[in-house]
Amino acid sequence: MSLRSLAKKVIDYTIEDEYKVYRLKKTPFAYRRKYTQEYHEKYDALPIRSNKVVISNYMGSGYGCNGKYVLEYLLKNEPEFAKELDLVWVVRDAEKNKECFPPQVRLVEYGSFQAMQEYATARVWLQNFQMVHYLNKGLLKRDGQVYIQMWHGSLGIKKIEGAVDYLNRDKAWLSLAKKNAAYTDYWISNSDFETKVYREAFWGAGTILEYGHPRNDIFYADRSEAVRKIRETYGILQNQKLLLYVPTFRDGAKGNKKLPDGVKIADSLNKRFGGDWVLAIRQHPRIAADGKLENDAGQNVWRNVTFYPDIQELLAAADVVLTDYSSAIFDFVLTGRPGFLLMEDYKEYEDLRGLYYSPHESPFPVSYTQEQLCEKITGFNEEQYQQKVQAFLREKGCREDGNAAERVTQLIKEIIVGRLEVQDD
Repeated sequence: MSLRSLAKKVIDYTIEDEYKVYRLKKTPFAYRRKYTQEYHEKYDALPIRSNKVVISNYMGSGYGCNGKYVLEYLLKNEPEFAKELDLVWVVRDAEKNKECFPPQVRLVEYGSFQAMQEYATARVWLQNFQMVHYLNKGLLKRDGQVYIQMWHGSLGIKKIEGAVDYLNRDKAWLSLAKKNAAYTDYWISNSDFETKVYREAFWGAGTILEYGHPRNDIFYADRSEAVRKIRETYGILQNQKLLLYVPTFRDGAKGNKKLPDGVKIADSLNKRFGGDWVLAIRQHPRIAADGKLENDAGQNVWRNVTFYPDIQELLAAADVVLTDYSSAIFDFVLTGRPGFLLMEDYKEYEDLRGLYYSPHESPFPVSYTQEQLCEKITGFNEEQYQQKVQAFLREKGCREDGNAAERVTQLIKEIIVGRLEVQDD
């Protein structure tokens, strides 16, 4: 048993306001430490920079998701306004990633002291994940700062954050997550469904703006450039088709799942859709550290595209997407192209994580074994699928129209220029 596990057996750890509290179980002993003290000492006297916008992608991931598409719209369509801004992106391996970002953007290392200072002095925080990591280090939101939360999934089937029972049992996490929710000024939603999810998962949330998600604007534009980039990066020939597999993480998992039998899947795709198929896997950021793949039956048919920074470009380039529970396929549904669900551990996953609705309520053919998946692929009915896609989007009250980045950019402009006129949902 590790020292950490042993400590949990005898010590209760909670966060109360600006204090971390350690209590020896079954005794009156408690130790309280003001974990925000260093933040107050370093940053309270620093002015908030009215033109500074700090952006980050999921836990310091690369140049992608909503922040990328807001930034690119801003630089292209509001160049004079953009020149007046101090644009900061917080990312892991900042030096290694600098060539991926526009030159107008300052890169700061995720989790660094400099990142903390950028957050402490920015007018706008533009994020797509909870800032629990920084709140745990003592970050406080100051008067005059505005926090816009765009989240990294939508319409998805798996429960998130406060709606997940086992997460709520972690008292320290719960305290920080609630603080993050209370700090958030604007939540960017893409549907009636997601608005309801926000209300449940983020303790009532606050002002929710159904703007659509900027990352999904790519599906309403010409996708030829995304296709070209993906094909050139991974050597995919013009006459080849692409299946993208995006499994989600498993809570508590230490390693990666064994991959499905790519040979059989490719054969099924060829029988139904024709052509030569390339199979690519995009692993979840939380399990992608080593980048290793465990192929099934020794077949080396999967290409690892995990470290491509922008999953939306991968989705835009894909002809078919396969997942288990990832919300990525619920972005891909906007393309109208075929998607499939392979849920080999459905009961176990549902019991631990929880689902918002049955997978059979989605438009995607559902399989619980690889044999069923191959049957679903070969028997795919295009007409029925398209009908289900449209019915699904209507039922969820989807607001996507390809103009979300413009709306968020306007929100940022109004916050900074000072003409804020937004409507609560």
